[in-house]
Amino acid sequence: MVLPTAGKKKMSLVKKIFIGLIGGIIVGYILNFLGGANNEIIAAYIFPFLSFLGNLFIRLIRMVVVPLVLFCIIDAAVSLGDIKKLRTIGLKTIAFFLASGMIAASIGLILVNIIQPGRGIQIGEIESNITVNQISGPYETILNMIPTNPFASLSAGDMLPIIVFALFLGLALIAIGEKAAPVAKGIKTLADAMFRMITFILGIIPFGVFGLMAVALGTYGVEIFGPVLKFIAVDYLANFIMVAGVYGLFLTFIAKVNIRTFWKHAFEPWLLAFSACTTNAALPRSMKVAPRLGVPKEISNFVLPLGATANMNGTCIYFAIIVLFAAQLYGIDLPISQQILAAGTATLLSVGCAATPQIGLVISTTLLTSLGFPLDAIALVAGIYRIVDQAHTSTNATGDIVTALCIASIQGELDREQLAAAAKMTPAEMAEFDAKIDAEDGLLSEAC
Repeated sequence: MVLPTAGKKKMSLVKKIFIGLIGGIIVGYILNFLGGANNEIIAAYIFPFLSFLGNLFIRLIRMVVVPLVLFCIIDAAVSLGDIKKLRTIGLKTIAFFLASGMIAASIGLILVNIIQPGRGIQIGEIESNITVNQISGPYETILNMIPTNPFASLSAGDMLPIIVFALFLGLALIAIGEKAAPVAKGIKTLADAMFRMITFILGIIPFGVFGLMAVALGTYGVEIFGPVLKFIAVDYLANFIMVAGVYGLFLTFIAKVNIRTFWKHAFEPWLLAFSACTTNAALPRSMKVAPRLGVPKEISNFVLPLGATANMNGTCIYFAIIVLFAAQLYGIDLPISQQILAAGTATLLSVGCAATPQIGLVISTTLLTSLGFPLDAIALVAGIYRIVDQAHTSTNATGDIVTALCIASIQGELDREQLAAAAKMTPAEMAEFDAKIDAEDGLLSEAC
């Protein structure tokens, strides 16, 4: 008789990536000890194979990222629902998302310029071989964002024109109305398909991390760890400034909400996002926290789900930092104009990032490619991306609630009486309030 066996618990992607990272470090250290690139056998046979593993992963990411951004941004635009909502709450919400995203990216740029995490080691003597795409004047820059041929932009992977085209197409589908429903549904299906492809590709990340880390460490030795630790420190510091400083100012001067009251209710969504590395995990709790703080359901039900896709301040910080980190690794001094372009591109790309773990790692590959950089910086960061992604995601989820409060206050619809009551709520009263909201909406609370 064959006894039933318990199903084996599937190893998480994070653990697999960590194993790939450690394996790459061990193999790379051994290869470096044996001479690295100066060893003819290693240079001729081992490094090419390890580089193939890393480049295969990068090539697959570049294959999927353009259609991913295209379909996700169209879907996000269509989710606005109707033009009237777009003109009132929608425009203010999108403007707030973009403004806070630019602030977040600017914080990242300032800190990475001050601390310079990539200056500990220069990867190779190839600065002269790197052509960084330059920014033109303001008028030409705006014109260049509008594609003369969207298909050519898609083929070239030119992200800013793709984003602009996707936004216009999404708004056009809204204007068409019910007749566009099949197309909108098809685009959402294609976006879902891109995410499914991403899950396939993420499965080979451990092998890519192993290969790229082994080559990097085998070539340059243990000196590469200094910049990586500095990168983590800069990323966390930037996210702390965004959450404690910028969000605090928004709450105090725009929403006019007591910061202690806010965190009394918003800490749980923050912790869920930090733990799960996806704002989708925090969204059900955020949808309950916002009404407790006096945000009307009409606003919270619009801002929070849209923010889970389009409000990515923590991801903006990461995008801005990774660009200058890569430049510093190659000894390249980016002019201020190019850094502004990087911040703007990071903000717009973040609009297309859905609430999916590892998505920032995927999109940042395209960002570096569009600016003309090699992708060694991605190799260094990929293994520790989960660590920094926790900071990004919790910043994103908190920003959604902050935005809902600010939009409600700007609209003059924030319930100040409920806000005052929220300051005195006990945990039991919070649960009772949530149950009352569920009963009114006919919702189940199983997601919570």
